[in-house]
Amino acid sequence: MTIQTLVPNTKKRSTVNRQPVIIDSVEPLEGQEGTIVTIKGSGFPTYDPERNNCVVMASMGACARALPESTETELKVRIGPVPLPKDGIIRMWPGNGGRISAERVCDGNTTLSFTEAAVFRNAAPETSTQINFRLIKASANAYAGSFQAYGVSPGVSNINLGGYENSPVIKVSFPETLSVPSGATVDACIVLKEPTFAIDIAGEIEYGEKNMEECLRAVAKGIVTNANFVGEQVYADVARNQTTGELELYVTKPYLSEAMLNIHFNYESAR
Repeated sequence: MTIQTLVPNTKKRSTVNRQPVIIDSVEPLEGQEGTIVTIKGSGFPTYDPERNNCVVMASMGACARALPESTETELKVRIGPVPLPKDGIIRMWPGNGGRISAERVCDGNTTLSFTEAAVFRNAAPETSTQINFRLIKASANAYAGSFQAYGVSPGVSNINLGGYENSPVIKVSFPETLSVPSGATVDACIVLKEPTFAIDIAGEIEYGEKNMEECLRAVAKGIVTNANFVGEQVYADVARNQTTGELELYVTKPYLSEAMLNIHFNYESAR
């Protein structure tokens, strides 16, 4: 059972049809999960900046959440989980964000109870800077997606992506040895283009009987459920690759041209 309520922007000043932001400087030029980065420029949305700015670091290497003390000329962001050290540009969009109050999704005997669910649509073209940013340290238990223009990998069958199995997808591979304990938390950051649509979800995983495929499928359902709730046509599913033995989580949407998907498990809260 899933219960959801969309909490949209209510400020009179709309973020619809904004101008692209301007980036003048970035400080520091390297960091890891938790690092606060200051981006100076102009045109940054000031109402509910955590929801109305979409920022990705190091050429879509990690998401960065804007902090509430940000202003129209100075945006402070905190870097999220980092799957891999990486160099690259900062990319960002102003837009329309909203928080979804969602209780849970289930797959088999596995439940994902949400602590966070937010969505974002861009309201202006992308801004990027040629300033190079370096992600210097990987986060534990963080996994990065890879974009595949040809669709799902060879060795994968019995997967349902709404008929888009042979269209561009973003795929995250997990080792055969993956073992997420009950009570662990998961967070996922997804950016799908074009136009740009982003989802942040976080929650706690609980099992009736421990099953990694069900665990990942609950995450996939969380992505789809929250996207569909605001009318976005997004598909996600999980399958085991019969060639490699890995579990693979796929996400796609019509006309997908570029994507990022980072998934991070935190075992510290596990019972």
